[in-house]
Amino acid sequence: MLLFVAGLISMSCVTLSVLSANDGRDALLYKVDIFLPPKEGRDEIADILHIQETVKDLSDIDVLFSFKELGNPRIILVLDVEKACRWPKLTGFLSSKGYEYRVTSLYHVSDFAQELGVNLSSDLWATSFENHRLVMDRVVFPEKDLSTLEYNEMLKWTLERDAAIARTGQQMTVFRALGEYPLELIYFGPVTQHRIEEYEEYLHGPRDFENVLTRIENLDHYTGQCQGD
Repeated sequence: MLLFVAGLISMSCVTLSVLSANDGRDALLYKVDIFLPPKEGRDEIADILHIQETVKDLSDIDVLFSFKELGNPRIILVLDVEKACRWPKLTGFLSSKGYEYRVTSLYHVSDFAQELGVNLSSDLWATSFENHRLVMDRVVFPEKDLSTLEYNEMLKWTLERDAAIARTGQQMTVFRALGEYPLELIYFGPVTQHRIEEYEEYLHGPRDFENVLTRIENLDHYTGQCQGD
C-alpha cells in the first residue's frame, strides 16, 4: 500500500482557512495515522503511551477513537479539532519527536447519508469499543461504468445495509474519507467470524468493492504484551 506521509513542514503550515473552511460539516474530523520509524534504542511501548497521553491532554482537540495496529508501530487516531488554531500543538509535538504521520479529513456517515437522502440516526453508531479484537476496513467504491445515479444508488444501498447491521447490535462506526476518489468509507468495529463471513458476502459480490482490512486494538487497552486470539 502506497502511503502519502505528510511532510513535517507542510503539515505544520496548514493554514487556518483550510482547517476552518465551512464545508457543511458539524465538526472538523480527522484520521491521523502516526508511524514510529525504526530507531536504535527506541522504547516503542513508552513512545506509544507517551503519544496517547500527550494527545489526550491537548486542549480543544477531542480524541473520539484511538487504536494501534496489531503487529506494527502505527497509531490511528480519530480527532475532533474543535479549534483549528490548536492544530499546530499536535503537529509540533509529532515533528519534534520525528514521527511520520498522515492526515485524512473525515465526514461522519450520518451526515453523508443525509446528503444522499438516507436518514441514519447518529445513535446507530458506536462511540467507543471495549473489545480489543477490532478491525479497520477501508472500502473503496470504484465508479467503473456506472452513471451518477447508479453510483449514488449503490452508496445508498450500502449505507442502508450498514444501518441494518448496526440495528442487529453489531457495534461499528463509519466515516467517509473526504478528498478521496473513488469514494472511500472507513469502518471501525469488533471482528468476529460472523462479521468476516458478512464481509466476504458483502464485499466480493457482483459489486466487487475494493477493501483493505487492518487488525487493530483499542489504544486504551494497549500494554505492549501479546494478546491471545
